[in-house]
Amino acid sequence: MFCTKCGILINDENASFCRNCGNALKAHNVPDRRQNYDHYKTDHTASRSPRKKSTAAVALAIFLAVGLVAGTLIIAFSVENIDIYEGKMEIQTAKGDEYFELRGGFLSEEGIFEVKLTEEGMITFALTDNISSKYNYYRWQLFDRDSVSSASEFLYIEYTGKRLERAGLTSCSVASNPGEYDVSVDCYVEQGGNRIYKKTYSGIVSYIGNITKEYTWEYNETEYNASVTFGYDEYRQFRQTDVKGRAVTNYKKINSFVTYDEAPIVELSDSLRGAYGRDKNTNDQDFAQFVLSFVQICFDYPPNTSMMCGDLYQYGKNEYYAYPIETIFYGMGDCEDTSILCTALFKALGYNAGIAVVPEHAVSVVGLDDYSPEPYPPNLFEILSQTINGVTYYACETTVDNPRGIGYMSLSGHNGEPYSSYIGKQGYGFYILESES
Repeated sequence: MFCTKCGILINDENASFCRNCGNALKAHNVPDRRQNYDHYKTDHTASRSPRKKSTAAVALAIFLAVGLVAGTLIIAFSVENIDIYEGKMEIQTAKGDEYFELRGGFLSEEGIFEVKLTEEGMITFALTDNISSKYNYYRWQLFDRDSVSSASEFLYIEYTGKRLERAGLTSCSVASNPGEYDVSVDCYVEQGGNRIYKKTYSGIVSYIGNITKEYTWEYNETEYNASVTFGYDEYRQFRQTDVKGRAVTNYKKINSFVTYDEAPIVELSDSLRGAYGRDKNTNDQDFAQFVLSFVQICFDYPPNTSMMCGDLYQYGKNEYYAYPIETIFYGMGDCEDTSILCTALFKALGYNAGIAVVPEHAVSVVGLDDYSPEPYPPNLFEILSQTINGVTYYACETTVDNPRGIGYMSLSGHNGEPYSSYIGKQGYGFYILESES
């Protein structure tokens, strides 16, 4: 049969994954039908303004360490290939309350693969002796399902993984970060100086454990620290939610992504409150500015060029609205993603909050009883605000590299027109989360 994605011939009719591109092979894979795949996608949406340049490359890279071979090999897997888990799954204890979910060739009844955590802090995938003894040459391929999608920071090039070929290579390892990994190995025998392909084995390992994110940033010439710990399964729950419905055209739905009552958001907001000082006023403009500065400084904008938008680089989609825990997981997000996160933190901290949608851009908004403008040049900025049900909400720009005051938006706005001129037109405006009372 042939892979429906890259068109390569698959010798093993029972293979679950393409050994070349990692595509999940489905029942509808019809022999003698090849489909070309263009790795250089150019269908991109218009850039939003302003754009924040990322200071970090790929937040989630996995490091492949093989036997006694020195060095590391960075490999990744496009999230386009996420599929619905089917078939059997079994649990294997990793350590403490952390565990592996095993599928495919990793099921113990298959007797093909083994997985374990090493004392050096690695997850090791290995062929069983019964399988490895049949061959003497192996080609491993490993995919991290949570890696960012693009192999490039300048042009969208889907990274489909790198293969590692070594004689006698019966195992491979990754740093023990919670995540989900697709593992496959092509097995060969060498006869008469020729390498003959025999069989491909594959399986899926999900390492369910805790993830801790720690942050350090400066606000008003003082250094602050905050942190949050959450389970990989908490992140995965949202990562797999309505993946096809993440491009929002009805802006009223944007607040459905602001999951401010989820445990990780509550924990992070509480950490911010503690860092700021519990004895200080934590419902005023300064604390709101403190929270906004945290988001502005600690979360990067994905690489953005004329050939690639941030969502395409990060999620493999021209438009993708992320839940707060996804932005926390990756440490990056475009305008709507960081605005959704900032609004969730505001709400968890007791502020009235929402999101303002303007042409090709989105910002968080926070309700303040008292507001003092800062000395920004009036020829460069406008104060974007709106009063709704007696509460005045101020725009909070999350995508700038340096902290910017609450309310202040670029006067040039969109196409040279200030954003305020678009409010109330074509669905643009302030969308406020309803208060719980």
